[in-house]
Amino acid sequence: MTSPSLLSARDLSLDTPAGRPLFRDLNLSLGRERVALVGRNGVGKSTLLDVLAGEEKPNRGQVVCHGQRLLVRQQIDAAQPRRDHAGISPGELRRWLLQRAREARPDLLLLDEPTLDLDSAGIEWLVGWLGVWTGGLVVVSHHRQLLRTFREFFIVAESGCRHFSGSFDGLLADLARESDEREATYVRNLNRLVTKEKRNAKVRRRRQRKKNLGRIHELGRCPSRAKLNENRSYAQESQGKRAVLQKARIGAMRDWAKATRRALSVKLPLELALPQLPNELGPPIAVLDGVTARVDERILFQGVTLSVRRDRVAVTGPNGSGKTTLLEILTGERLPTSGRSVNATHRLGYIAQNGSNWRSGESVVEHLFNRTDAVTPEAAASLLRAHQFPFALADRPLRSLSPGERVRAALICLCRRSPAPELLVLDEPTHHLDFVGASALESVLGAWRGGLVVVSHDEEFLRAIGVETEIRLGG
Repeated sequence: MTSPSLLSARDLSLDTPAGRPLFRDLNLSLGRERVALVGRNGVGKSTLLDVLAGEEKPNRGQVVCHGQRLLVRQQIDAAQPRRDHAGISPGELRRWLLQRAREARPDLLLLDEPTLDLDSAGIEWLVGWLGVWTGGLVVVSHHRQLLRTFREFFIVAESGCRHFSGSFDGLLADLARESDEREATYVRNLNRLVTKEKRNAKVRRRRQRKKNLGRIHELGRCPSRAKLNENRSYAQESQGKRAVLQKARIGAMRDWAKATRRALSVKLPLELALPQLPNELGPPIAVLDGVTARVDERILFQGVTLSVRRDRVAVTGPNGSGKTTLLEILTGERLPTSGRSVNATHRLGYIAQNGSNWRSGESVVEHLFNRTDAVTPEAAASLLRAHQFPFALADRPLRSLSPGERVRAALICLCRRSPAPELLVLDEPTHHLDFVGASALESVLGAWRGGLVVVSHDEEFLRAIGVETEIRLGG
């Protein structure tokens, strides 16, 4: 039985500030149901939540609320001035905001990425009280532990919005199918674009021939032969340069279109997409000996001793315990306050949180061509397909990708580095990843034969990648 409507949206249309359509003629009705709002990064989930909360106006349509609604935003700095909470971590501030929302008991609770910044204990606390929440609930989240408690999902996508009713595992299968269809559509569109470019080039050549013929007929009316020759020389030189550039562009597009089409039909096994590592383990890749880290007057951790070759290590602990600092010391990005840190940087690869150390103007394809042994379009396309990385993102600068997709792109680049890294050090690699991306990342790291040191609060992810050892900071 459907509960009485608390909120309804009619003929909702919304564009980005740049004019890109997010939603068109969206209609929905929400009662006291539990609904998870899911979709890829950048499709407008947070914007839709803002509109439903009355925080932002749609371009067209209306939202009517019949009860009290409360939104807890993803960006906590905007939700509460930091000066009121000096000295507490983002995770502690988020938990405070969630607790305040819980105590307010609104009819409809809207939460945007509520697990962000929370440690394991905070996530357990959140999942626990949301499980017995009796009001209406709409949650934007990528966190699988939380989403497994839902049975109703509203999927937001570039192609439109739709409802899915069923288990979370059923949702994953449905989204994986949709992702494959999207890749096939991208390749078809790319091939149509190549055909159109070739046709346009042919039309331009035909027009140019007619124009040249017209010039011959007008020779008698030209002011002087010397001036005519000068103009013609300049025009021919300029047109020649444009023709060369156009031909190169069409050729590159044609090669990439063929490569992506082949990669869809002949999938490279993931094991072959990953580097072959030396059989000999060699000396330790990273060593910490009695390491202590201090920030201002606060000791984050002390006396940490660790030796890593191809082990699989999880670094866990509450927010503010120094997990990121430990990784920075381990990789040589930072010096310890005391103790000894030794690392072989040429044998390890490091991806900081949100891929912040990979904010490059190069695209993943350009990086593969310029800095690795993936020197052909076919090799690059096969590699991206094996990692299930979207072809449509392959030519975008790394700095323009979402944090989650940038992490995945950086991992692809590291896998083709020469010499190949034997140890990967990853800081919260599943942050901001959608389900398809997180599943692909799990598959890659599960098949990876080297070592791993990973900071993560996602216990399901850590189990999937075969973590053997846990270093828990903060007690």
